[in-house]
Amino acid sequence: MTMIELKEIMDSLGISLLVIGIIAIIVFVAYVKYTRTKKFSDFKDITDTIKITPQNLSKRVDSTSKNKEKSKDLEWLKRELMENNEENVMHLSMGYQIKIPKGHRYDLFSAIKFKRESRKTIKVVAILTKILPSYLDIRPANTYYGTTKDSFSVIDLNRSFKFYSSAPDMWREIFANYKIKDLLQYNATHIQHFYLRGEYMESLVSYDQAIISILTLTKLIHEEMKKLFGVLDSHEIEKLVCFNCKDPFDPMESVCNKCGSSRPRCIVCLLDLHPSDTEQEIVITPCCGVYAHKSHIIAWLKQNPHCPNCHANLSHWLGQMQIT
Repeated sequence: MTMIELKEIMDSLGISLLVIGIIAIIVFVAYVKYTRTKKFSDFKDITDTIKITPQNLSKRVDSTSKNKEKSKDLEWLKRELMENNEENVMHLSMGYQIKIPKGHRYDLFSAIKFKRESRKTIKVVAILTKILPSYLDIRPANTYYGTTKDSFSVIDLNRSFKFYSSAPDMWREIFANYKIKDLLQYNATHIQHFYLRGEYMESLVSYDQAIISILTLTKLIHEEMKKLFGVLDSHEIEKLVCFNCKDPFDPMESVCNKCGSSRPRCIVCLLDLHPSDTEQEIVITPCCGVYAHKSHIIAWLKQNPHCPNCHANLSHWLGQMQIT
């Protein structure tokens, strides 16, 4: 085969490929036009069937707005817990406080309070009708508060949470319940803090649906404790007292009803301070007047010189505490 013959074959092959390419483009364009026309026809049939009108559209917009509003003011949760019974409901500025009657599915609690603290944080506080014998503190694994003598690990949950308690073996046995593990794991991105002590439960969540999970979690923990201890009412607990006026402190509140002082709680470890806790040295921050275990606030300020509550610079106060 000569070079001339080879060139003629290549030219004819090139022309054939060009023709095939043009035909393929024409077919593709025709297919696109066909599918667009069909989709428009289908959409028209659907809209004709539904008969969208300005009134219907308005109703849909109103419905969406209402759903957002319900999620914002937590009204749906009030109805979920109490249905249409308003007798035991106290309306708050950004939430509700509910007195739970006997026979209710959540009658483990005598009262539940939930309030939106910010756009991304909802605070849940509850008083239990039963007394738990040991405290439990759960925080996300990425929080600053590090390892202490009360910290312990739980298999399958260590990547998501940090655990603190003075009775770790008891809690490990309780967390062996797969329902408790699954519930925590499912809400790992929404639970910012969970705290149980005596007859008091408190939690911070980022999603309103997680509130039901928190209440269910507490019920499951109570059921596991009943298996371990039987009746839980026999355990005595120390009542919360205002450190300023010495009056009993309402555990549902963050300030004293009598004198307005801050709740006796360590701003670092977030545990409530009871009268017996004064065996450890308690200090009050000079900037905003919140309480803290002295050893805890010193450890905090060594890492970060700003108040964990109001963020004022406390470098000078740290120096004074270390001297005294």
